[in-house]
Amino acid sequence: MVACALEGASEQDRLLVKLRFVDEMSQSEIAAELGVSQMQVSRLLRRLLDRMRRKMAA
Repeated sequence: MVACALEGASEQDRLLVKLRFVDEMSQSEIAAELGVSQMQVSRLLRRLLDRMRRKMAA
């Protein structure tokens, strides 16, 4: 189900999902790893999860 929701997702999106939910990293840890702010990680994850929810509901 998750694989279908990630279909067509960018490599960055897939990496975010892996770091957050597979590696169980915090948003701050992800931000440090990617060289961006924690707020950017939060926004990216929110948008990505919203897209995945819409795809799964369709």
